[in-house]
Amino acid sequence: MMPSSQFYEQLKSKLISIENKDLLEKAYYESLSICLKSGQFESFRKLFNASIDLNLFIDIKKIPNRFSIISKLHLQCLEKISIGYQTSALGEIIDILKFCNEYDLFDKEINDLERKELVDLKKDLLLIANLHDLFDRVSDSLILYIYKIMPYDIYLYFKERQDRANQYFSDIDNLMYYIKNVFFDQYSIYGLSVKYLSTVKKFFNKFKKSYLEYKDNLKNKEYNTPDKDRELISFNATYKYRTFYNDTEEEHEHHEIKKHLVSPENIFKNIDKIQDKSIYNFYNLSMVLLGGLGPQGLGFTYSTPKGGVVEICSDIKQNKAIIIKFKRFLKTQFIEKLRKEMENLHVQVITIKKVLNYLTEVLDKKDLISFFEKKSIISNIEDFLLEDKGELNLSDINFKRLVNKISNAINSILRPIKMMDQYKARMYLVASGLLKSEDIAKLTSLKEKSHYDILRERIFFQYITEWSYELYQIEKKNKK
Repeated sequence: MMPSSQFYEQLKSKLISIENKDLLEKAYYESLSICLKSGQFESFRKLFNASIDLNLFIDIKKIPNRFSIISKLHLQCLEKISIGYQTSALGEIIDILKFCNEYDLFDKEINDLERKELVDLKKDLLLIANLHDLFDRVSDSLILYIYKIMPYDIYLYFKERQDRANQYFSDIDNLMYYIKNVFFDQYSIYGLSVKYLSTVKKFFNKFKKSYLEYKDNLKNKEYNTPDKDRELISFNATYKYRTFYNDTEEEHEHHEIKKHLVSPENIFKNIDKIQDKSIYNFYNLSMVLLGGLGPQGLGFTYSTPKGGVVEICSDIKQNKAIIIKFKRFLKTQFIEKLRKEMENLHVQVITIKKVLNYLTEVLDKKDLISFFEKKSIISNIEDFLLEDKGELNLSDINFKRLVNKISNAINSILRPIKMMDQYKARMYLVASGLLKSEDIAKLTSLKEKSHYDILRERIFFQYITEWSYELYQIEKKNKK
């Protein structure tokens, strides 16, 4: 694809050379159409803004073939997905919708039937909340596009490609059932695995049973922990999953056990809001310690406004998926802890003094020091000691031993924190009112996408596939 700046400059130079106003206007809208068709959104943006320089008043409805072009862009994304693969293209579909909505590209005349449909659609408060969450500004034209055009395009796409899907699905019935009922129950997107576990009701029943057992155990033994009301409890839950087999069209069950870590205070604090399906939020419910989706067997679970429990994987190796730097020290705290650690390792007093004086000079007083800075600090200390090696009268072997001792001291202070400790920190902040349970999904991310992004996009596409399935059922009924 040609670079956006070059693409735009070519189009603009051609437009500037047109002197006839009518021809210029026609060429301008055709150029906008070309930008859209080519996926050159930045060029579209620049050309849109250039209307002032060209002395043109923009009328979006004059862009040729805009609806068919948008549909083709979405279908190109569907090609990438290919029944469960390259699912990050779902995010591309959202991005296309956001761009088109920003420039009112869905704008159209609305007939009486569509106005009646809009009245019914707007009664679904979850749908409207989801659209506002994703697109901010929600017009009637946007609602109609995602209700009528997108589901129809998806249905036609899979209907026309059912031969390709025959290796996975026995017929179109099986395929459409999968898209509606199975696909968004377990898939991977943005490098993260997502899985529907159960209803919130089933999860709470299991939690309440475990919590009562926990309280009974407390009565039977002495319990003096000051923070006992903020304890976390764990319990195992067995989940049943149905797998759709194409050859027999039978549903078979298999079982999976997951160990949940839960803060009772978090649950009881939010239980009414979690069960209220008119509230659009995703509350954190637990951390999965065993049987989770991540490479380390870890995961986080969230409630959905539809009353479900969804797990999203977390990998302890992915630092960007960690929101709480549980161990962070100011310069003075860090230096004092390092002094004690070096004393415990029997580092000579003169060396301790030199290292601490050096760090006092090079570290900023306001800096927060965490395990992310560990490598840099150790490297700097090693360079510093190398300069002082002769003065300290150290052989090569003893120098290495000294560096190892100091490295071990820093490691013991700035070691990475276990994911469970970080989850405890989150729950403590929730209990203290410093963090909301529904904000954890927003703050837990991998690269540029958060767990919250995944959860809200999942709801959006569940609506689309539901409507697509309804279209299929209507056509199927009409054929009889």
